[in-house]
Amino acid sequence: MDLLKDGKILLADGAIGEYLFSLGYPGNYLACEVVIRSPEILASIHREYSASGAEILTANTFDANIIKLDRRGLADRCEEINCRAVKLAARSRPSAVMGSIGPPGAGRSFCAEPRDTDVLQEAYGPQIQGLLNGGVDLILLETQIDPVQARLIYDIVRSYSSDIPVAVSFTYGHDLLTPSGYSIKDSISEFENTDIVMLGSNHGIGPLQFLDIHRRFASSSPFPVMLQPNAGTGKYLDGRFVFPENPDHFCRCMLSCAGRRTALLGGCCGTTPVFISNLSRKLSEGAEIKVFSSWSADEAEEINNSEMSCDPPSLSVQLAGGNALILELLPPRGGDLSLFSSRAEKLGRFAPVTISIPDSPMGKVRMSPCISGLYLREKLGIEPLVHFALRDRSLTRIHSDLLALSGSGLQGIFLISGDPPSLGDYPESTAVYDLTTEQTLKLLQHLASGKDLNGRKIGRGAGFFPGSAVSLGEQDSVEKVRRRWDAGCRFFITQPVFSMEALERSAELLDEYPVLPALMPFRNKYSAEYLASEVPGISIPDHILAKVHELDDSDVLSFSLDYLSRLMDNMRKMVSGVYIAGSRKGMMRLAEEWRD
Repeated sequence: MDLLKDGKILLADGAIGEYLFSLGYPGNYLACEVVIRSPEILASIHREYSASGAEILTANTFDANIIKLDRRGLADRCEEINCRAVKLAARSRPSAVMGSIGPPGAGRSFCAEPRDTDVLQEAYGPQIQGLLNGGVDLILLETQIDPVQARLIYDIVRSYSSDIPVAVSFTYGHDLLTPSGYSIKDSISEFENTDIVMLGSNHGIGPLQFLDIHRRFASSSPFPVMLQPNAGTGKYLDGRFVFPENPDHFCRCMLSCAGRRTALLGGCCGTTPVFISNLSRKLSEGAEIKVFSSWSADEAEEINNSEMSCDPPSLSVQLAGGNALILELLPPRGGDLSLFSSRAEKLGRFAPVTISIPDSPMGKVRMSPCISGLYLREKLGIEPLVHFALRDRSLTRIHSDLLALSGSGLQGIFLISGDPPSLGDYPESTAVYDLTTEQTLKLLQHLASGKDLNGRKIGRGAGFFPGSAVSLGEQDSVEKVRRRWDAGCRFFITQPVFSMEALERSAELLDEYPVLPALMPFRNKYSAEYLASEVPGISIPDHILAKVHELDDSDVLSFSLDYLSRLMDNMRKMVSGVYIAGSRKGMMRLAEEWRD
């Protein structure tokens, strides 16, 4: 690329997508959609950056790959969007244009997958072709988090063009590791035998951090260095992130990084045309400013690296003996544990028994099952099974809650997605779902070996005895159980079961894995009809429903208990135990019969 041959530092623009959203562009759109929805807005942003002194403009294509466009119903326009984005930026000649390629994930940077070449080829092939068709001057793989994945994307670019200049930029956190746990050294080593024209960093924590990032790249990398930091740490305000307005500070830090090894300086989130104009003026004046600061990465804590050892909960012994008994007890709606405690004591007489504590079922707010479970164990000596709803937890919260549970000795957890908030007390509240059940099982494996999800050492880990749900008879239920078992799941609880046929169809599964059928008596006609017709995965025989319809409401509970009692006796030799939920009267009777 001619712009790099004279040794002059190339000045890039700032954040295109972030600037676009700060101007009021709808946050539920992909940034690249503006190319076909409001192209003149994007063209005006490019003109602003060009007028501020930017010698290379970034095509607004960071999120314009097939994976992300497909979620917006725009996959068939991938080439078009990328081509038009380049041409919109090229209107502001003489500035050169670099095409941006971001990581493939849906904004979840903690998960670096995929590394499958075929998947990446499908995701990026049309994007790369569109950038080339638009006449891009350079392709930038930016905000990358996994060097191995980034190298695969680079190889795909090379399969489309052997001579288009390619640059690569990673993002690093407080610990100077990417969100997937890779160091600057890892980033450099993965590209040492390639022909990339620049290697460096963008996004990150802020300009001060980039002083140290620059030093490390300049001293270790064989490639010219590129740097495009955020303005600083974003603050979430009124539905969007707001970044510091500190162009003078940004400029001082960037000028401190100017030198023989530096090829490109620019900005990322929060760096508006004002930032670039300020930096352009100082560079043209030949200003030499040095900020003497060493990035203060997170201090390494003194950690206990001893092996994690824990005795399995008594539930594991009961499952092995085929006589496990789990009784469900809802935590309080308010802050008083007295009634919860008295009910738990009554259920405790069926010992050995595990008391299962749901996590705000049906989206209705209740006391934390973690705190309720700790109370049961510490105050009453009863083993709890804590439900762990992924619905309400970000990845950070999942980590911290799991560590707290293990540190408190609560090993038995039941992983669930969680009922949607729309069913509950606050239907307008937000569900999170950062991790799936299977991803959480993977996290548990990492925690057991003293590592986080990305493989970073955290010291002594955390031990669990996890379970998850299974719907008998579903097409993929057998494969799902096997997959989760291999991932560390140690038991499975079914949806409520109302016939031996459902169990017999899954006899092989019951014989191979510890599965507990759930038994739930009908409270009345309504509950029977609701379970039969409106809850996925539950099947109630027609003759049972017909009988319920003949009864008075007051007789339905007694009838269903008689029926479930016979069903429980018939299944006893097939299963590893039972999970009983529903009315206290019903649970007490069925628990007595199971123990007899």
